[in-house]
Amino acid sequence: MRVMLDTNVFDRLDADGEAASELENRRDLRLFVSEVQLAELAAVPDETRRGRYLDLASRLCVTVSAAATAGEAQRPPAADKHGSDRLIAAAASARCDLLVTDDAGLLAYARDAGLGATGWAAFVARVVFGR
Repeated sequence: MRVMLDTNVFDRLDADGEAASELENRRDLRLFVSEVQLAELAAVPDETRRGRYLDLASRLCVTVSAAATAGEAQRPPAADKHGSDRLIAAAASARCDLLVTDDAGLLAYARDAGLGATGWAAFVARVVFGR
């Protein structure tokens, strides 16, 4: 399964060492982030958290371009939160089976666009640990 992790799930991933370890060892899951999420992680004000999040992203995820998948890519995603969400959803739609996000707006947008999407808790329970 190919899974796009949204920026906000890195908080949860960082706090859940068991899930991070499981994801690092799973060969049936391939995790993705785009340059949009990496830019958002790089903008985390707390230097320690920023470093941990970027380390998780580099260890666990394949980086893909959101710009290559969205027609609106010419607009800088940082200029518009919803523009960033649309770019993330477009990258997930083009490459992934599932988007994992705890952003209610992005979750609704992705589902309305026909993309499989779920929150972190459901992803961990159903996919990571299969409970």
